[in-house]
Amino acid sequence: MPARGRRSVPMQVRIAVAGFNAAGGVIFTLALTALGVLLSGMQIDPVAQGGTGYLDFVLFFNAVLFVSPLAAVLVFLGTRVRRGEHWAWLASLVFWAFIGATIPLLAWLLEAPLSFRLVPVLCAAAVLALLLTPQARTHCADLGDY
Repeated sequence: MPARGRRSVPMQVRIAVAGFNAAGGVIFTLALTALGVLLSGMQIDPVAQGGTGYLDFVLFFNAVLFVSPLAAVLVFLGTRVRRGEHWAWLASLVFWAFIGATIPLLAWLLEAPLSFRLVPVLCAAAVLALLLTPQARTHCADLGDY
């Protein structure tokens, strides 16, 4: 029996939490990059720059800054899932299902390359699969009042 009544964390949950942290790290890195691009003082003139491609580029970085708080939310949820909290497990299922559904739609609307469509969906599916294993469900079960 673990010390102080703590349960051991199943490997599936540990791997899923590593996925949470990796996704949070990627979002944080993109946010820092976006901040640097937007603070560099570039001028946006779609007519002189041959179309709206550059404007789309800048709008992408604005969107990345908008979702940058998700990095902190992901790390927070990962920590709570690792502790076995049921509400965090449910919120994580909803979050990863939302990501798996909306990223392909956004990539299709923005005509992004195939890899931009597949990689986030496959990562979200992998984390969802790990969170739905019997070991992870048991670890995060709502035990109520003992």
